Amino acid sequence: MRLLSSVFLCCLSVSVGAAESAADLTKRALAETATPVRPFIAGVQPAWNGRAVQFLFAPVFEFPETSGAARYRFTLTDATGKEHVFLASKPSASLAPIWTSVAVGPATLAVQGLDASDASVGAPLVRRFHRAAPFAASTPVPIDPARPARALAALVRSPDLRCWFADGVPEASFVLYRYPSKIVGAAASALATYAAQQPAPADAAEALIASRRAADYLLSMAYPADAAWAGHLPTYHPTLYREKLKGHMSGGNYLTNCGAEAGRYLLDVHAATKDRKYLDAAVRIAATYEKTQIPAGSWPLFVDPRDGKPASPNVLVPTGVVGFLDQLEAVTSDRRFAPVRARALVWIMANPVRTWNWQGQFEDVRPLPPYENMTKHEACDFALHLFEQKELPPTDLTLALELLRYAEDQFVVWDQPPKDTPVRQSADGAAGGKARKWLLPCVLEQYRCYAPVCASSAKLIRTYLAAWRATGDRLHLEKARALGATLARSQDHPKAPGRYQTWVMLPPGAMWFNCELMAVRAMQELAAER
Repeated sequence: MRLLSSVFLCCLSVSVGAAESAADLTKRALAETATPVRPFIAGVQPAWNGRAVQFLFAPVFEFPETSGAARYRFTLTDATGKEHVFLASKPSASLAPIWTSVAVGPATLAVQGLDASDASVGAPLVRRFHRAAPFAASTPVPIDPARPARALAALVRSPDLRCWFADGVPEASFVLYRYPSKIVGAAASALATYAAQQPAPADAAEALIASRRAADYLLSMAYPADAAWAGHLPTYHPTLYREKLKGHMSGGNYLTNCGAEAGRYLLDVHAATKDRKYLDAAVRIAATYEKTQIPAGSWPLFVDPRDGKPASPNVLVPTGVVGFLDQLEAVTSDRRFAPVRARALVWIMANPVRTWNWQGQFEDVRPLPPYENMTKHEACDFALHLFEQKELPPTDLTLALELLRYAEDQFVVWDQPPKDTPVRQSADGAAGGKARKWLLPCVLEQYRCYAPVCASSAKLIRTYLAAWRATGDRLHLEKARALGATLARSQDHPKAPGRYQTWVMLPPGAMWFNCELMAVRAMQELAAER
């Protein structure tokens, strides 16, 4: 953790940075990129960045030592053709000595072993990557608080939610309803959130009835009391959209983070309706997490919901469960599940915080081996948990800031996107991966869907805002505002006027309104920040 202490000290030193100019913020944003993110240290910290294609912060690579080498010459050729050279005792040295002078764009690093007389030994070790563009501050554009409300109203009145105002059965042509816990749950939550606004919209009563229809439809599919995952809601629709549910996506499989997401949606419906059955359903979900938690503190990621047998070797990164249990406790004031949450937090510290394996855990991408499909969602969720503690110890603040820097390093694109992708893309990733179409700045979702999604921008906006509140460093606030300005621009497309486009690009792609809902909430939070 020695490398991170400077970050913490830097945050303290800029706690009065409100007077900094845009030029000052830009200069500091560049200087901070010289600090590596969780650098590889042989025998201490494993390498996590083997498949990464872009780096904003100075990387450290897991290069093997060359037999007979006394030291190593690092030569980085940047996008302009300029060579940056320095010497180091190990091939896994940080690129910090040259990093801030490296031009944005494609770069090639060659690490040559040298013997005691400085003669070359062995073949050079080579790595190609994209040196990402640092944040450049500009005059902030205030977020109009009416725009998130407009986006929520546009979503509620969209064809995507029309079915809940009618017969209460998912619209057959809107095939994303094949993911009930996520999409039906988000529909119920969006409708409830809209109806609960003050002053109440004219159609609040109708929206609340529609919210109940969606929530009741979802609850009708809950796993029975004798199932291992009793009370949880299915990841994949058990009877509809069969032609769209193939491979790992079948009704016989369950992704265990879905209970936490659906549980939070049900708590939203309870808050709007005051109907105890939705709260009771959320408690049943938590009770099953309590029953199925493995001794180490987490859960299998992919299971047969009937008998609980794992369908893959992956383990859930349970940040979503922690957030759900936090919300449930805030609603009920019952600390029954505090030990479950505590064990989950211990597991997080002992596993992804140690290994830095922040793997993507999405319903439409099959579970993959470590480091193959990195994402920032769970890392940011854990950073948010740390930032929002009532008493924030310096070590937790340091970790939260490193998690945020990792998310920015790998997934935020301030300018000049990379041309390559880390791994073979999913269907959505391939469709959205043409960087020339992206609205900048933006945030990419995961390695297997290396494309900008509004929910990813929303997650970074919320994490930057939490960092701003925890540190007083205005650079975090300006980064949140820059991402928010892009989401605001996306509302103006005629395809879905007023709505936050799921795919932050032109022309926009299909709409995932669970992502829209995350964007609405993040933009409401941003608009309230001064």
